[in-house]
Amino acid sequence: MTNASNFIQHRKNIFSVTDKRIKTILWYIIECNNLFLKNTINPYSKKWVATNTTISFEDYLKFELIDNYLVKNKHLLNGRLSVLENINFSAETQKRYIDSDGKQKPDKIDIYINKIGLQKEWNENDENIYFAVECKRIKILSDTKNYILDISKFCSRNHSNLRLPFEGQIGFIENSKLNHLHISGEINNELKKGSTINTTSPLKSIDLHSNFDGGYSSSHKKSFDNYDIFSIYHLLFDYSAVVTE
Repeated sequence: MTNASNFIQHRKNIFSVTDKRIKTILWYIIECNNLFLKNTINPYSKKWVATNTTISFEDYLKFELIDNYLVKNKHLLNGRLSVLENINFSAETQKRYIDSDGKQKPDKIDIYINKIGLQKEWNENDENIYFAVECKRIKILSDTKNYILDISKFCSRNHSNLRLPFEGQIGFIENSKLNHLHISGEINNELKKGSTINTTSPLKSIDLHSNFDGGYSSSHKKSFDNYDIFSIYHLLFDYSAVVTE
């Protein structure tokens, strides 16, 4: 086997192991979200959050999911993948990226997930290998345009340090008249129109959890250097029953 063939095979193996790890993390996020929906007896009031906090409602939902579920239920991973026993979830972590103007800028990550046990595969410190998840509220169908802005950022931001070829997005659907089929369809329609996003595969339904059907994957090309292809996993959560005005 040639050196080039060895490199390609090694790269495929790394991607395969990483993808499996990411899918396990996504399963866990979905499992925690299911617990969140099950345990939420009193809906989250937008008015209460606006009156009693200075936190945006999107961030409030995100903090609730992270602090009360993702951090506290790691035992659910014990029987699935032991290397994730030290997994870390945090909010609003910032990393650096180089913008199209050549300047370094801060990249604020909604949900930052590291210590995922991939240091050997990527030859990097475990703390520096992370999975980024961006979150958006979806109240009306046109909010998908803001959701797509995160896809555009994934494509255009040239990160200074290692960035896995897998990204994550969560959509909090707050309208009972909308579901993940409406949202994914609208996102794909908008991606067809977009000139700044090179989509190699639109959102396609994917099975990530036996009790969840709002999971999707898509793939896109970076807009710089070698125009590398990367994947995005989308979790479209129905929050219409746990959010109130």
